[in-house]
Amino acid sequence: MDIPPGVSWIIKQLTGTHCLRTAPESYIQSFIEAVQFVYPGQQVGNVLQRKFFIPDDSKFTLDKFLQSAAELSVQNHLKRTAVVQNFAIEKKVNPPKDVDAYYEIGATRVSLEVKCPEEQLPSADSFVVKSAGRVRNFSATADILHRVFKDSKAGHRLETAKNKDNTLRDFLVSGNSKFYPQSGVDDLNILLVACGNEGNIQDWWHYLHGGNGLFTGSSFHPSEDFSLVDVVLLTNLKYFHSQARDFHDWSMNDVFILPCRNPHGRNSLTSESLVNGLSAFNHHLSRFAKCQPKWNRNDRKALDPDIFGILKVAHYIVDELSPAERMRYFPVKPNG
Repeated sequence: MDIPPGVSWIIKQLTGTHCLRTAPESYIQSFIEAVQFVYPGQQVGNVLQRKFFIPDDSKFTLDKFLQSAAELSVQNHLKRTAVVQNFAIEKKVNPPKDVDAYYEIGATRVSLEVKCPEEQLPSADSFVVKSAGRVRNFSATADILHRVFKDSKAGHRLETAKNKDNTLRDFLVSGNSKFYPQSGVDDLNILLVACGNEGNIQDWWHYLHGGNGLFTGSSFHPSEDFSLVDVVLLTNLKYFHSQARDFHDWSMNDVFILPCRNPHGRNSLTSESLVNGLSAFNHHLSRFAKCQPKWNRNDRKALDPDIFGILKVAHYIVDELSPAERMRYFPVKPNG
């Protein structure tokens, strides 16, 4: 597809505050192609301004750009996928609300919402203490650690990571409100979360499966409020748009995708619809489910099941993926 020189020229005129101004050329070219491919021609100008702050970037915010970028990567990928039929953006499956993407594979009708959370990265010279879900007396324990670090002469600071499980709760409830209320055996409702690197995906796994996690039997929020969400896709899509732009083609081909089925979901969901709907993506559902702890070479004892449950995502990425796969999904390492 030919790329209009005008759009490329406009991007080069953006101020330094816009992330595209200093983005790799391949990332920019793929962005332009994706916009043209996904959005009708008469809407491109409006979309560029409303979603991506182009050409007027006076109100540019990185978080809003990342949300729009995540949506476009998913939409561009789905529209280019051969098995996908009847693809549509902003389809009103539950009027007047719409979903970010709708598509069909065989008899399966898929509604998909994309969310890219706003998160503050820790400082480079600090250590971070975080909880695996909602841990009892966590604040009191963190306060003790803060006092220890305050008296330390090493010069490092301690930061307490904000638990974003309320954000994930909001994503689930919002997605639930957009999906078709009478979803049946041929429907699949997906919430895709654009996370960061390996550790960040592990954090979001905790919000689902850690203490009082949303997908546990003791969820801190009533599960009926998100029962229409069939599966959550934890991905590192935000990582590609913020840390690995040299390697991103505005699709989902090299994005790490971990599906998490909602145990509180509707009884009408079938395995066939789940398999069909997810076949548009290269995902790790079955492989991750089979992942078991490795044996410790020193004492020949298996990793404690509780610890393995907390660290399963990190264990899977480090020990189960091949070096080539890790390079594919996580091509840029911290401080690298």
